[in-house]
Amino acid sequence: MPAWGALLVGTTFLISLGIWFTISYTFGRVLTTLLMIESPQEAITFEPLAIEDPDSTINKDPEQPARPAYITSSFRRTVKHLQAVGGFRGRFRGFAVFIVNAILVRWIARMLVFIPFVPYGVAGVIAAVICAQLPLAWTQIVISEPNPKSWYRRIPSPRVWRKVAVPTAVLAVAEQITILVPLRLFELAGFTQDAKTIAQLSPHDQAMLSLKGFSIFVLSVVLGFLLVLPANVTLTRVQASLLPDTDETIVPFDRSFGGKVIPEIVGGNGVVSMLDAWKTFDWSSRIRLIKAYAKVYALTMLVTFFFTICLTAEMFLIAGKDWASVLPGDGSKDL
Repeated sequence: MPAWGALLVGTTFLISLGIWFTISYTFGRVLTTLLMIESPQEAITFEPLAIEDPDSTINKDPEQPARPAYITSSFRRTVKHLQAVGGFRGRFRGFAVFIVNAILVRWIARMLVFIPFVPYGVAGVIAAVICAQLPLAWTQIVISEPNPKSWYRRIPSPRVWRKVAVPTAVLAVAEQITILVPLRLFELAGFTQDAKTIAQLSPHDQAMLSLKGFSIFVLSVVLGFLLVLPANVTLTRVQASLLPDTDETIVPFDRSFGGKVIPEIVGGNGVVSMLDAWKTFDWSSRIRLIKAYAKVYALTMLVTFFFTICLTAEMFLIAGKDWASVLPGDGSKDL
């Protein structure tokens, strides 16, 4: 491949990675996290007492003000808000602690696997619970106003760990089930056979194998919505309830969760329960969250399709008449 061709393909690939990362992180994580904690404006707005005579016949049906739209009601609106709050880097807020957490969880899980009778799935759950303070710091960094403190100085004290350990474990277990169950079913269905063996199957058997694959994919999606989504929402809202009083959120947020959270200063534990965290996330917000994830998936597929076409076209442009030489085989066949 000529140098200009390698540069062209490499540049296209790097651009595609940047766009994929923006979709995955900004839309798939930052935006959805803000959506999970954003409260209706009226839930946190103080309403002054009425001073009109309730028996008066004047202005009995005053015009109600329009309900303000959620900041997370659209991707564009959310990105503009993130940029207004933190500039261009605002859409990547919390990235440093996110990377550190991902590396530590994977490293700890691999170390735990060396312990006899500790499966990788169990090791992943244990590692996630051990590092529970890092995702807590990430959530609080994402939802709060910019802070001059470094991310590692915003990691909560160890005594807060026990308040997020259980919901963190629940999410980790849900994720492992959603991953391992479909993988095991793929093995049982015969997808681990080599390509040559699958190609030798009868048309009927190949059709049945395809149907099994589609069914397993649907099952993985259903498990994600039934297990991972509620567990993720619950953990995020529990983490948000632990946000220090000195930190202000960048979206409207009812810290009391409708009066469910009792501050420690008056004898409470200062954190919302897992059940209340999920119950106070109303159905309209759940539907908005599902739509957001669907948009993220659609955007990912669209970008993948677009850049696949671009890279294929570039390969044709670079190879010219010698394109056949880069195909599997002896490369002697004409196109």
